Amino acid sequence: MIPTLNEEEAIGELVSEAQRAGFTRILVVDGFSSDATQGIARRAGASVMLQDFGKGKGCGVRTGMREFLAGHSKLLCIIDGDGTNAPSFLTSMVPVAMSGEADVVLGSRTRGRRDRGAMGTLTLASNLTVSFLLGAKFRRIFTDVQTGYWLFTRRAVERVYPALRSTGFEIEFELFVRSLQQGLRVVEVPVGFRKRKGHTKFSFMLRMRNLYYAFTFLAS
Repeated sequence: MIPTLNEEEAIGELVSEAQRAGFTRILVVDGFSSDATQGIARRAGASVMLQDFGKGKGCGVRTGMREFLAGHSKLLCIIDGDGTNAPSFLTSMVPVAMSGEADVVLGSRTRGRRDRGAMGTLTLASNLTVSFLLGAKFRRIFTDVQTGYWLFTRRAVERVYPALRSTGFEIEFELFVRSLQQGLRVVEVPVGFRKRKGHTKFSFMLRMRNLYYAFTFLAS
């Protein structure tokens, strides 16, 4: 599943990459893009649906999870739609869940290889700090709770989805916290990270909003 909003520069190649990695069921959940994202995704071979619940990435993720639960698939993989996440890394996450080792698998960009300039020093430092603090809440060590790489078993989605309320980028924090609150087995594996295509939506105000939610979930 790929949540999108105005990702016409990245989505076509991203869907093709996912197909080359072996994924045959690719769902793009779009947040009412004003560009050609939806049409490009369909032509590339993905199924496309519009998100419910409101605006923001969290609404897209929740819509995709609801759609997943309506079907019969055993695993749900999620990546960002801006081209920063390579679908091929999901193939190293799948065996961790299929072996029974984990219910939820996070792809750690901080432990993997990153393109030069893909993640700034400030972003890296704040991500590591927040990840450490949220992990410490559950007496665990994590390095990238804001990752765009996620893999859930059906059991995990069934447990986590009903509790989700996030609408924006804070969805990653909520996915992480709810998973551990539900007693699910959460494992982190290294993944790569690339420079995004197109313009970032993560403004200074959104960063501040995310920090607010990080501490809100820390105190929950």
